[in-house]
Amino acid sequence: MLEEFVELFESGDFVSFASKFSFAAIESRERREKQNEVAKKIYSKFYPPKIAENFFELDEWERNKLAFAVAVNSVAKGLATSQIRKILNMSTKIYRNFRKKQDISKDVVRLNYTLAYTLGRQKQIEPVAEVLSKVLPQLKNGEKNYEEVHDFLQAVVAYHKLLGGRD
Repeated sequence: MLEEFVELFESGDFVSFASKFSFAAIESRERREKQNEVAKKIYSKFYPPKIAENFFELDEWERNKLAFAVAVNSVAKGLATSQIRKILNMSTKIYRNFRKKQDISKDVVRLNYTLAYTLGRQKQIEPVAEVLSKVLPQLKNGEKNYEEVHDFLQAVVAYHKLLGGRD
């Protein structure tokens, strides 16, 4: 069963993955255990923190797979959509300023410590924090890449919803 999820993940068939990942016919506690098992398998194949160190060297498809892996892990941990949307909303504000050619360095730092605070209060956001804690410091002198970070966060939220993340 786990190998089927790995195969769907590697092929990029995220819709089929999501339909199988819901384990709809199974009681919620057992479903959560199965989702955790799948998430660990995907993470072991695509270890995000290691890949996140090279985030800006990844092509679009690899960043997309990273976003999906983060979403799988966040759903398995019970992350609510509202918890991740706060981070996405901050990112949207930064992205707007980025598009206006304004300096976003202070906003990126603010996003970084807000993420740390949120992680301290809600451990379920750890999959997102694990990646962003590696990516955001890389923006220090290269804010021109912020669009890639924002696209990544949008993908995480979209996949989180696809995978049945709770509201």
